Amino acid sequence: MINRVLVFDPVPLKGGSKKVMNTILEQLPHDVEIWVISNDKASWGNAKINFINLFSPHCLQNKTTGLCFYLKHLMYFFVLMTHMIKLKRFSKVIGISGPSVDFALYILTSIINIDVIQLVQGNISNSHVANFGLNRATQVFYLPSTLDSILSVLKAKPHGGELTKVKFHSFLNGIDCQTIKPKNKNTQLGFLWAASLLKWKRLELFTSAIAQLNNQYLHSESYFASVCYIEPKTDKYLDINTLKQESNIYWYEDPDSLNDIRANSSVFISTAESEPFGLSILEAMTAGLAIVIPADNAYWDQQLIDGYNCVKYDAGNGESLAQALTKLIDDRDLLSTIAKNSVRYAQQYCHLHCYDDILKSIPN
Repeated sequence: MINRVLVFDPVPLKGGSKKVMNTILEQLPHDVEIWVISNDKASWGNAKINFINLFSPHCLQNKTTGLCFYLKHLMYFFVLMTHMIKLKRFSKVIGISGPSVDFALYILTSIINIDVIQLVQGNISNSHVANFGLNRATQVFYLPSTLDSILSVLKAKPHGGELTKVKFHSFLNGIDCQTIKPKNKNTQLGFLWAASLLKWKRLELFTSAIAQLNNQYLHSESYFASVCYIEPKTDKYLDINTLKQESNIYWYEDPDSLNDIRANSSVFISTAESEPFGLSILEAMTAGLAIVIPADNAYWDQQLIDGYNCVKYDAGNGESLAQALTKLIDDRDLLSTIAKNSVRYAQQYCHLHCYDDILKSIPN
């Protein structure tokens, strides 16, 4: 039988979870036939991948509760079932977005016997749907920051199951350093913000901090800021037209040149609320940028040390963020030291060992 694997991706925008899955797929043996079913073709450009377009009416794409949610996943189920019949058989199906978002996979397991590998890369909601998915999944690989939400789901429902070491495995996101362009040795100081425009990413904190710096420094042309963003799709996203426009902020919509933009920057700023991991932070560290993060007890706040391999500010506080950036503007030696230390720290997140357990579970 052909060793054929299907990746299910129903989320209609780019994101870190898809970067992670692409890195994992790159490491699979050449005799594994990879298929991806998604409504976001732009995220799956790997030559090894066979792409299937996921039929997904726009009016249903962002429904997360109620009758429309179940109707959406019923449609996804029929698409999955159709391709199961066309392609004869898959040895494994992989969900990359969480048990609720990948619910159609678990409807599928109610009809046919197939192994489902579930990746959990963000906190999951405490719901019957999430509980159903976690219990039906064959293997669950989760980021440590999501463990509390998984335990809550398992414990809250009658006969909810247990977090066993046989089925549940923690992992850390890794990075292929060869794909990251190192920082250029430029003289001008550049600040970088890069994320989707989900409201919890808090882009307005970054732009307000830059505005405060511009009021503080007479020669604001001595530094610049870049915002790399993914265009909003629903009301859950921030409308950038509501933000104050500063002359030294350059805006890039989903740029193909992100590697170059990052390499021409000096400092990476995260404003997200309780980021489960933050792959963009790891990419920036690998490139040699100084890192500025909120003190919010999220993953990188627990891992990095303020003043050594990052600078921290009070979460959700634009004034505190501006003060953190001021430190780096006024003390270039501090900026350089933090950048060098963050590069060294990032080296332990090599993709060649971070995804070992996941890779072992796929071809078998």
